[in-house]
Amino acid sequence: MRRTLLLTSVLPFISAFLGGILAFSLVIPSAATAQSGQAQEVWASAFTLVGPDGTVLARLEPGAGNNGRLQLFDSTGALRVGLAGQGALNVYDTDGTTQRFRVGYVPFVDAMGRPPINGVWLDPEGSISVLPPAP
Repeated sequence: MRRTLLLTSVLPFISAFLGGILAFSLVIPSAATAQSGQAQEVWASAFTLVGPDGTVLARLEPGAGNNGRLQLFDSTGALRVGLAGQGALNVYDTDGTTQRFRVGYVPFVDAMGRPPINGVWLDPEGSISVLPPAP
């Protein structure tokens, strides 16, 4: 009698418990880990960032002399800022070709024929001023 009571009350309880654990392990997905399947490093010969309309906004690519080059364009596609891995930062007018500002250290004539620079170059219309103090 005692054995029958044990088999009819305890065994179904244990079976239901184990069945519940099995059901939860099949139904509930395993916890996801953030970016586990993504590469930690990306290799490419160039990157181009485009706007919603397809206009090129930025380009990261090899430049002259196998140096890196980062170019930033405005919403019309005109070149506005160029950062050369050889050591110069160039800022252009809204036409994308007229150089207005250059800073850096490049002790040789670069691939575009620009003379060496060690410091800051402003075009003839440039000015130097101090920012007003913050309120």
